[in-house]
Amino acid sequence: MFAATIPALQVSASDEATHLVDLPLIEISMQDSNPLTTLKKEIIAERASFDETISIDDIDIDRSTVDITGFDRSSTAIQTVTAKVSLVYADDSNKSIGYSFTQDATVKMVKSSAPQLKLKSRNITVNNGDTWNPSSYIAYINDDSGILPTLKVSGTPDMSEDGNYVVRYTVVDLEGNTTSADLTVTVKTPEEVIRAREEEARRIAEEEEAARIAEEEAAEEEARRQEELLRQQQEQEEAESSTPDFYSEGSGAPTYGDGSNPYYGGWSNCTWSAWQLAYQNTGVALPGFMGNAGNWLASASAAGYSTGGTPAVGSVVVYSNHVAYVDAVGADGSYHIAEGGFLGGYNERWVSGGGLPEGQSLYGFIYVE
Repeated sequence: MFAATIPALQVSASDEATHLVDLPLIEISMQDSNPLTTLKKEIIAERASFDETISIDDIDIDRSTVDITGFDRSSTAIQTVTAKVSLVYADDSNKSIGYSFTQDATVKMVKSSAPQLKLKSRNITVNNGDTWNPSSYIAYINDDSGILPTLKVSGTPDMSEDGNYVVRYTVVDLEGNTTSADLTVTVKTPEEVIRAREEEARRIAEEEEAARIAEEEAAEEEARRQEELLRQQQEQEEAESSTPDFYSEGSGAPTYGDGSNPYYGGWSNCTWSAWQLAYQNTGVALPGFMGNAGNWLASASAAGYSTGGTPAVGSVVVYSNHVAYVDAVGADGSYHIAEGGFLGGYNERWVSGGGLPEGQSLYGFIYVE
């Protein structure tokens, strides 16, 4: 194919103007990942364009070799490089054509208009509650100048709220050129977390329901208690305000005191009633306070009143837990009493000579007059 060895193209280094004009200008992007391969292809193609002894179809450019000197891929200035090329046949023989040449070329590294930005993926799924780290999803950032561009990230996913969020990455080079890429982030709560939250919600709901039921039961119990207290109070007020029942003939209906009675409770209290009946019938005001019913005999004796074991009209009979006023005495030794605190109110009855009120022991009688 080749008739003779073609001498390499020679240009005088001393004639710089001729050198720049005659040499072909090859532009290579600074983003080119393998600029030497690109430069080899351009030099061989350029050589074949004016060398009639070279057919580009007979050459395996990829297997052809080149030794390039004077090349600086980081410089954007026009530079002259020297390439020593050995051509290889395009068939399977992998044999050299036996033709090589040395070629000068003018090279200009061209800066692209925008920096490069590549994400690892355009769509990701993260767990609810994880920490958001936007830099984790960048594959690479590059700029022809060799100086990394400025990275800006807008849009932050709410890692506590399930949903889809868009995060925009933007790189800006020194000249203001920008490149952007969007990342769709899906925040999703793991199933085991969802189940745990549901179980916790059920537990809280059950505790709240149990507390509500307990509160309602306590309120109902308190309402019943208040109702019972009100009923008892009403019964007591009715007993105090109504005419008392008489269980036998007696000396007549009782009257209320004049306010000097030292006891309380009205006709529901035997001590109030005995003091009041003695005062009402005799005009004698017994000592201011003689204690509980069972203490009256001793208190009256200490106060100077006569006491004894025989009933008498106008006396106060004292039992172990009860006192009453004696307003009549029978020939058989029985005596008639008027009393309070009997079934919660006023009462009159006869006490036989040998008998006692149920559950009582006779202590004696206070002779008021």
